[in-house]
Amino acid sequence: MVLQIIGWVGLILLVFSFGLLITKYYKYFIISDLIATLFLLIHSIIIKDIPFITVNTFIIIILGIKQYQGGIK
Repeated sequence: MVLQIIGWVGLILLVFSFGLLITKYYKYFIISDLIATLFLLIHSIIIKDIPFITVNTFIIIILGIKQYQGGIK
């Protein structure tokens, strides 16, 4: 049950994050997407899905670098 909740929270946050891109709050996309991807990474680790772990880790690294560089301008 908790496993499914983690996955669904990640999915909902991810959709919400991309929705931010079409609003005046687009600058919060990276932070929101990082949180969503972290939830999805936790979910993928629990279910031992190696491709999903790899993709989510890559996304977290790229978004972390982008945020460090100043985010979306």
